[in-house]
Amino acid sequence: MRFTLIRNILVPFLVMSVGFLLAFLVTLAVFEKTVDQLEKVAPQPVVADSLSADAIESSHPAAIIAYVRNGQLLVLALGLVGFLGGLVGMTFAVHRATCFVDRLRQATRYLGDVVLDDISADAYSPMCDGLELEIQEMMRKIKDSQQRYLDASPLTRLPGNIAIEQVLKGKMDRSEKFALCYIDLDDFKAYNDKYGYAKGSDLIKMTGEIIYHAKDAFAEETDFVGHIGGDDFVLITSPGMAEQVCQSIIQEFDRLIVEHYHEEDRDKGYIEGTDRYGVKRRFQIMSISIAVVSDVQRAFTSPIEIARVATEIKDYVKSLPGSNYLIDRRVDSRWGGGENS
Repeated sequence: MRFTLIRNILVPFLVMSVGFLLAFLVTLAVFEKTVDQLEKVAPQPVVADSLSADAIESSHPAAIIAYVRNGQLLVLALGLVGFLGGLVGMTFAVHRATCFVDRLRQATRYLGDVVLDDISADAYSPMCDGLELEIQEMMRKIKDSQQRYLDASPLTRLPGNIAIEQVLKGKMDRSEKFALCYIDLDDFKAYNDKYGYAKGSDLIKMTGEIIYHAKDAFAEETDFVGHIGGDDFVLITSPGMAEQVCQSIIQEFDRLIVEHYHEEDRDKGYIEGTDRYGVKRRFQIMSISIAVVSDVQRAFTSPIEIARVATEIKDYVKSLPGSNYLIDRRVDSRWGGGENS
């Protein structure tokens, strides 16, 4: 890479230098030819009464020849200065470019090894033009992305539990207000048992896409969507956006879910299957439940506590018929106002 960069700088400079040198030599040759012609045709000086001595002297061919000679020397001096200045400038540019390549190569080596935790704080201290700050910022983002997607679901490509915990902990450390939407499908097991694993996987992927699209449409770009596993998902957004996002998820899920059932099951409005206790019963067309936990009116000490409260609310929402969401508005451990749709 270094040789390629130096070549890209050096070759245009050499081409330009050759062109400059040719023009320089042509100019000197023209001057020399002009002097030769003047020397051949130079007449004897004629004194005229109407001309002053200075005018006669300046118009004499010998004086003109002297001017041309001086012009040659001036062109030669300027040409040499320009050439040497360009050479010095090219050398400086190559040096700076080489330093840049070395720094970029060092950063690339760090990125390739993915050992960002081992980079000391003063790894780039000798450099001060801002490039290192941009490189370090890029490396931090790559490291965050690597950690976030380390346990990503192979089915939905969404980050898993480790990333969810990191996002929550980061918001708590920065005292950022958040709303965690714990999303769960109702009676997914019965559907999976009847229609098979492949159909169940398609349904989970569809749910992940619905949640992500709702986030893109109504929440901030930096908000987070995670896949806990199975049919459980998490969306972390701002408290002001939670309700609108939940409504969008429910509306889109209820619209699309019927397409995943056979026509006879849609007409009946249910399927028959066995619950987790081995009891045969009817299961309605699948619905979706969302439990929303926020730190607007209460403080949490850990992501584990947030998960516990979210699970508590989710169990209550799943007991309601159809698709619903519930926003926890409690200030303490007692149930306060809630909201469902």
